[in-house]
Amino acid sequence: MAVKTKNPVVRIVTFALFGLLIASFAVWGIGDIFRGATPVRAVAEIGGDPILERDYTQALSREINRISRNLGGQLEMDQARAFGIPDQVLSQMIGRALFDRKAAELGIFVTDDQIRRLIAQEDAFKNDLGGFDRARFEQQLRLLGMGEGEYVATLRRDIIRQQLAGAVSEAVTVPRQLVEALYGYRNERRVAQYLLVRNDSITVLAAPDGPALEAFHKEFSGRFMAPARRAVTLVQVRAADLAAESAVSQARLREEFEARFEDLVTPEKRKLEQIVFQDEAPAREARTRLDGGATFATVAEEMTGEPPIDLGVMAKDALPSNLAEPAFALSEGTASAPVESVLGWHILRVIKIEPRQEPTFEAVREELATDIAMQIATDSMVSIANQFDDELGAGASLEEAARALALTPRRIESIDRQGRDPAGEPVTGLPTDRFLALTFQTDTGRESLLTETANGDFFILRVDSVTPAQIRPLDEVRAEVTELWRDAQRAKLAREKAEALAERIRSGNEFEVVAAEAGLTVAQTKPVTRFETAVASTPSPTLASKLFRVSVGEVTTATAAEGHLVAKLIEVVAADPYTDPDAVAAVRESLVGALQGDLLEQFLATMRGEYGVEIKEQALDDLLATF
Repeated sequence: MAVKTKNPVVRIVTFALFGLLIASFAVWGIGDIFRGATPVRAVAEIGGDPILERDYTQALSREINRISRNLGGQLEMDQARAFGIPDQVLSQMIGRALFDRKAAELGIFVTDDQIRRLIAQEDAFKNDLGGFDRARFEQQLRLLGMGEGEYVATLRRDIIRQQLAGAVSEAVTVPRQLVEALYGYRNERRVAQYLLVRNDSITVLAAPDGPALEAFHKEFSGRFMAPARRAVTLVQVRAADLAAESAVSQARLREEFEARFEDLVTPEKRKLEQIVFQDEAPAREARTRLDGGATFATVAEEMTGEPPIDLGVMAKDALPSNLAEPAFALSEGTASAPVESVLGWHILRVIKIEPRQEPTFEAVREELATDIAMQIATDSMVSIANQFDDELGAGASLEEAARALALTPRRIESIDRQGRDPAGEPVTGLPTDRFLALTFQTDTGRESLLTETANGDFFILRVDSVTPAQIRPLDEVRAEVTELWRDAQRAKLAREKAEALAERIRSGNEFEVVAAEAGLTVAQTKPVTRFETAVASTPSPTLASKLFRVSVGEVTTATAAEGHLVAKLIEVVAADPYTDPDAVAAVRESLVGALQGDLLEQFLATMRGEYGVEIKEQALDDLLATF
């Protein structure tokens, strides 16, 4: 049974919306294809077929690394477990295995031609001209840590899984009445008059007495916490420090200059534009018109309806070979004869030539000296780190081991989890990788492991003392507590005033009259849906939902950033599904997606019962403990 190929890329992306299970069908981030022949423990079994530790480790590592890149810092295993990432990864792998097994039973397959077409259509593998670029394809695979065969096998399985999922869920439909009812619920809008009793309008406040401040300080103690802090001794082995001590001979610099000369050269570049035709005949006609004196822009506009395509400034090796040779044979301001490529027939024009620039030795001398010194330092880093480890292993203290290698320990008297000192200022000069995490994971009096940073430096630390998080004494924060107490009292009195005004209006007084007597201005909201919270549309994030609990003419109150609101509902704007077909279609799609997700979850549960799924809890716990 051949898989359907109607826009498979779009179909895969669409199914990614059906929840965590189908999200795992996407091309990227697959971890179940690296199975070796050596038997190892399984973390789960599906009908007797194992999910091996090495496969799970590969998938979990990739997911943690992906999330770490998005967060801008390394995610630790305890954090990953807190987010439920190990369970999510295993659930994804089990789901994929179940779908693979069912697809194999049903005989679903994908042809090689379908795979080739899908790869050729992927934007990540295309060059600047829109054609498939094998170099980019191979580069993307290197970034994924996958070989071409592995990628093709993964893609093939993903399409098969998607086809099976589609067979299960694509027939879902929803009644028109349900769609229109949900559209009406989501898009009904309401308009209200409102007035604002500002907190800062409350100017008369009694001074707080001692017991009141003490009670407030205790009730809101979380606002007055001093963070946990640690005193740390740090030893760093930095390549930059070693490089600063390294002298590079003139002979070595000359040798490096000659070896790297071509890398230091700025190649000739050309600013190019082009006109592209699908057939040779109009391209030849365009060339004839150029020869007759027509401008490049005029020919492009009149023959294609578009201006020339700006290719920007490009080096020769950035162009496909069949376009590079004619483009770099032209003089500045001239155009080429028609040149054929997979995209059609091109006429190229050189707007400007940036000539090749060869560096002088003196111009790059300092750069070369720095690079060589860093190379020397980096080469010696591992040796120094090993010597440091040996000193510690022989019983030396952190300070003794540092002195033996001419390193200087650094004492950090107090640092919190955000890397700040007691004054709230950042502690400078810290290792960028894992330092704070290790500082707060290491026990008092113990040393961390010697840790390598992303740039190849090393560091080790010892936690000398711990100051736990604690409430700052009232005397230390009295001014801050007093001001917060005053703010709370102003908000309380503003709310009481707003509620009193609301009661007057409910008792029959006109909204505008009550506002005028209180010296307040009446304003009007924009039409808002029940879910509206944006500051630009509503004066309070809670007002919209409250307006949907009252009838026209009724009054409600809501807290705003500056005070308290009194609002009267004056209009209900019903949603008409026949005036907004695009929005109705979006509602229908969201309902279909939700129902498809539910159906797929039920199908997955059925397959779990059919084949049997056993999670090896002990093996999983052992693996995660050493991850």
